[in-house]
Formats: sequence, structure tokens, C-alpha cells
Amino acid sequence: MAVGGDYTRKRTIFQDVSSSTPIVVGTADYTLVTGKTNYTIYVQRIVVWITTSAAQNMSFEDSTTGTRIANIPSAPGDSTRWDFDFGPDGKAITTAENLVLNASGAGNIGSVEVYAYLKPNAVATA
Repeated sequence: MAVGGDYTRKRTIFQDVSSSTPIVVGTADYTLVTGKTNYTIYVQRIVVWITTSAAQNMSFEDSTTGTRIANIPSAPGDSTRWDFDFGPDGKAITTAENLVLNASGAGNIGSVEVYAYLKPNAVATA
């Protein structure tokens, strides 16, 4: 998982929580990145490869409020690539929440790569 420059810098300074996940038949909802109390996940980039398409849409959102940051429509097509780039600073999701893949059903086959980092919300004091 290499996204260079300022993207890598943020994931070096803060905790890198990038992930790579297969999408198999039966994947409907899946936690891609696990949140942590007093931390916020910043998603820099999501790359999705669909090898076998089905009539289910897929969204990427936080685990509680369902705030959506990216969406792939129903029947995206076989052998397609979907890129969502939120820049080196990334798109923040709700504090302490997980980043989840929410699918309207199971059927798409492929993989998802998430480039993200975990940033503390406050500096600890002595």
C-alpha cells in the first residue's frame, strides 16, 4: 500500500491504520478500520477493485451515524476500479467510530484498500 509524499508523511507522524480487505460473496457489512476512544480516523484514499459485479451498491461510512464519505452505485461493472481521494490531510469520520463498508446486499467480488491514519483529539498533559 504505497501512496507517497504528504500522504505517507501523515501516516508516519500519526498511527497508520491502512487496510486491505477482500470482498467475497457474502460480504455485506464489514469493518475496514477500527476506531479508538479519543481518536479520529482520517481517510486519505479508498481504492476498490470490482472483479465480479452484482446489483448491490456499496458505501463507506462511520459505524454509528452512517455518515457516508464515498459510494459505489449498484451494478458497478466487472473489472472496474473506483478511486476516492481525500488528499493528504484526509476526510475525518466521527470521533471514536469505525470506518465500515456498508453494502445493500452480498454479491460484488473484489478488494478494498484504505489509506488512513488515526489522530488523537487532544494532547495529554502531565
